[in-house]
Amino acid sequence: MNWRGPAVLVALLAIGAGSGFAASAQTRDATLGEGVPSPVPASRPDMPVEAPRPYETDPDDPALLPGIAMKPATLGSGKFEITFPAPVGWTTNANASNEWKWKKPGTSNNTYVMRIEQINSQDITIEDAIDIRIERLRDEQEDVVIIERGADTLEYTYRSNEGNARHSFMRWLDLDMSGQADVEIVVHGREVDVQGAEDLIRRVGDGMGGAGAAEIPLP
Repeated sequence: MNWRGPAVLVALLAIGAGSGFAASAQTRDATLGEGVPSPVPASRPDMPVEAPRPYETDPDDPALLPGIAMKPATLGSGKFEITFPAPVGWTTNANASNEWKWKKPGTSNNTYVMRIEQINSQDITIEDAIDIRIERLRDEQEDVVIIERGADTLEYTYRSNEGNARHSFMRWLDLDMSGQADVEIVVHGREVDVQGAEDLIRRVGDGMGGAGAAEIPLP
């Protein structure tokens, strides 16, 4: 039996493997580093950083000013009737059976607007109503910044669907002292409208009363 050929081949393979291991051992860096390990920045990060998007240019309509003329207004009926001061000359549209929007005729979109909603049937506290509003804002709008949250108020900014910067004020009222929110008021505007928007929502909220309320002097 001729076994020398396979035996020589096995020997040669063993010698080659040994010399290869020795060569790799000589090329490995066996030194130990010193200090605290720290992450190394990736030369090509996987997550790109988006540049901030600029806002669209606001309409150049005159700003909403504090102290505009107001007149008594009434919404709803029966136990859901509410009375309040509303801006003179503004038109109103019903968005739903319990929601109305006021806008000055001739003003451009993304200027200023007021909305009033009756929320009697929802049976939620004002605190819960604010929590729900903040959650909806963050889910539905972009670039939301909560500026100030009060016991019954909310001030915030956001990016409109058209890309404009918007500054908003909200207020909730418990008209019958039941512990539940009855009315939600919001005024949206541009940065130039901030003082007028804040004044408007204060006057509307302070002058609002529920069914059977005595006539309240205009604030």
